[in-house]
Amino acid sequence: MELRYLLYFATVAELQSFTRAAERLRIAQPAISQQIRTLEEELEVKLLVRTKRSVRLTAAGQVFLREAKDILNRVERARTDARRAAQGATGTLSIGCFGWTAALFLSELIHAYRIRYPAVRIIVDEHLPWEQLVALEAGRIDVGFTRSLPKAKASRFLQERVYCDRVVAALPDRHALAGCREIRLEQLADEDWVFLSRRSSPEVVDEFTLLCTKAGFSPRIINEAARIQTVFTMIAAGIGVSLTPSYIRRFNPPGVTLVPIHPEPPPIDLVAARPLGEPSPTVAAFLDMLRQQLPRIRRQYAYRRRRTSAPNH
Repeated sequence: MELRYLLYFATVAELQSFTRAAERLRIAQPAISQQIRTLEEELEVKLLVRTKRSVRLTAAGQVFLREAKDILNRVERARTDARRAAQGATGTLSIGCFGWTAALFLSELIHAYRIRYPAVRIIVDEHLPWEQLVALEAGRIDVGFTRSLPKAKASRFLQERVYCDRVVAALPDRHALAGCREIRLEQLADEDWVFLSRRSSPEVVDEFTLLCTKAGFSPRIINEAARIQTVFTMIAAGIGVSLTPSYIRRFNPPGVTLVPIHPEPPPIDLVAARPLGEPSPTVAAFLDMLRQQLPRIRRQYAYRRRRTSAPNH
């Protein structure tokens, strides 16, 4: 049974006229009559009673019309849903992020995305960078906002830089160097240090350790934490000092002062990572919106030297 048979039949039944149905469908009337006769032959029932002046449904025709309309409506919904899916307007979008790295822009980005694509179900999960890598490999998240991926894994993913972040020193407010406009890293050589655990963010921890090595010392790490919030709690308590991306200044961690380092260390990136291959329309639409917002995001995270009258040390 062809779908067009149902359409012809439903149109004739609605208009109660082969002539008007032919005009609406822009098909010759004999063709419609023939197709409905073919439909009746397939069903082996009479659907319509035809007279010179009118057309009316038989009892079988009334039952079949309800089913035919339901089928036609479901086909139209399927057509609409397929088109919306092709445009990225339906489906599920799973996003990974960690800590505060995306907090300044992700909520606004998702809000704008939901306004444009309200039918998409959005899932946001916090994962440490290594956890995001595992989740991306397993297909549990579609996009991860994370640090640059390890070189051994990077070839299996696409990464787009969201912003660059400056590395600064994080000191207790009561520290003797907290009032400096900038410091040299070697001035912290004799300090106790608090770092993120390597398991949490191995690439960043290795980079921070290398910076200290290049400054002529090996950091005396007395404590490690899985979350950066815990690192700042320990710094504020005077347990040690650390290095941190400068975006943290936006959250004003209590008891902690961020001081620029001279010479300025290489920046670290936050990237949007996804598996190689053609993205789903939903993911593609999200990434397009992200790219549109990149100028605003990068302005948000641009480093501005704090105002202070304290002299250089």
